[in-house]
Amino acid sequence: MSKSIFVTGHQNPVSDSICSALAYANLKQLMGESAIAVRLGALNDETKYILKYFDVEGPFLMKDARSQLRDIVIDEPTLVPMNMTMAEAWKKLYTVKNKSLFVVDEARHLQGIVSTSNLSSTRLMDDDHLNSLMAKASVEQIAKTINGKVIIDPDNYSTNGKIYIVTLINGQHFSSEFENSIVILSDGDEKQRQLIECGAKCIIITCKEQVSEANRILALKKDCAIIQTDLDTMKVARAITEAIPVEYVMTKDPVTCIDTEYVNDVAQRLSHTRFRSYPVINEYGNIVGAISRYHLSNYERRKFILVDHSAKNQSIANIDEAIIEEIIDHHHIGNIETSYPIYYRNMKCGCTSSIVALLYKENGIVPSREYAGLMLGAIISDTMYFKSKTTTEFDKKTAEWLAELAQVDLNKFALGVLSASISLTKSTPENILNRDLKSYEIGKYKIAIGQTNFEHMEDIQTILPTFKEYLESVQNAKGYDLMIMMFSNIMAEGSMFVFSGPIKNIMKELIETQIDEMSGYDSVIISRKQQLVPKISELLKMM
Repeated sequence: MSKSIFVTGHQNPVSDSICSALAYANLKQLMGESAIAVRLGALNDETKYILKYFDVEGPFLMKDARSQLRDIVIDEPTLVPMNMTMAEAWKKLYTVKNKSLFVVDEARHLQGIVSTSNLSSTRLMDDDHLNSLMAKASVEQIAKTINGKVIIDPDNYSTNGKIYIVTLINGQHFSSEFENSIVILSDGDEKQRQLIECGAKCIIITCKEQVSEANRILALKKDCAIIQTDLDTMKVARAITEAIPVEYVMTKDPVTCIDTEYVNDVAQRLSHTRFRSYPVINEYGNIVGAISRYHLSNYERRKFILVDHSAKNQSIANIDEAIIEEIIDHHHIGNIETSYPIYYRNMKCGCTSSIVALLYKENGIVPSREYAGLMLGAIISDTMYFKSKTTTEFDKKTAEWLAELAQVDLNKFALGVLSASISLTKSTPENILNRDLKSYEIGKYKIAIGQTNFEHMEDIQTILPTFKEYLESVQNAKGYDLMIMMFSNIMAEGSMFVFSGPIKNIMKELIETQIDEMSGYDSVIISRKQQLVPKISELLKMM
């Protein structure tokens, strides 16, 4: 996913924002690029109608532009079982780039981490501690560590972990200190017998020496293990303590990372720790990678193409921490900045999808019926079926071309699109306000303007008391100087306004009729972009 480019519209997405993102991502894919359309909020009823009409799945939701661990390149995890010996772990570490092994149980759940410092720890242990760990090593683990062959492996094997090297001549009486211990020796049938009889629990025979049948029988009777190896006594003595299973030297309760965490959050958290590598776990608890500080400071950020906006306060959160590849828009040039050149396509027209359709033509690609239909639906929505002041001849001609490709009757389809967005009485005030809400910073003032369509004025009158209360509560909570909701007639016969805020008195200079202190009507204004916002800007400059 890290190599994909995400195509996104603005917050509180409308049909143009969603359809432009989908259509432009499709164009990029047809041109051989990995592009994925995403959305920043819920789909409104009108957009759902367009998507359902052409059987196209909507974009998936993304709320933050920052890269997650699953987006970046990290190391493959090296998983080892809990019973792996330290000797095996040393060999494995030599082949692992990040010098960390993740110890897992039989269900592959993380139990601990083994690093070079863990494996070196036994060299600094006191004898009692080292002996207690050696007592946990099995006969098989000891044999594997010293390249030995198990001759006798008793059912009731148990030692105290103490290790002795015996070089005494035959006939010497062995003391009780060898009881329950591990003994290394290189010769002597008699010596072997005496050690078994005095209670040694593991006899390691070095230098290819043999074990008599009588001593084997005696060892079984005394629960004494016998291991035979070709190595000499000194090599066995150096290697044997590495038979300890890694579960007894690993770091338990290690610091872990979740693959959905944001990279910079992880970097800040891990800055207070000192480990070389950290396990990355997915939502199912499976280890999917290993990460180090190198990965957190050397990664490729997410890439974005912005459509239908170029203002930071309308874009995805933390857009400054991503790479912006392109901007395709039909609004004013916003405040998003880059330190590098990008492809920026801005045209004076009624809809971003009109520009996207042109880009299909410029690249010699004819959109499929589905994507032609999406772009057509967006143009109808954004231009209110060519009645908005923002409509250009370019929008109309583009819509005609797309209607032919989409195989629809333009008039019937337009009626369906506009009718889908006008349900007011069945919607909550929150849903209505956030259908298409945009915020602006005009000088020192913070403004928010929402817009939706209506067909019958009676519907607005029904919801008006409750909606006024909700609008005022949001305005106070968000600290807007002015918050406006435009209800625009689908036949372009003006707009009803509801407003709140410390500077709401300017509304009497903006609209024809002020009904009360929070509402009014204008028979001309139906475009937020080309009519309402410019008028507000002019008035605020004089304040």
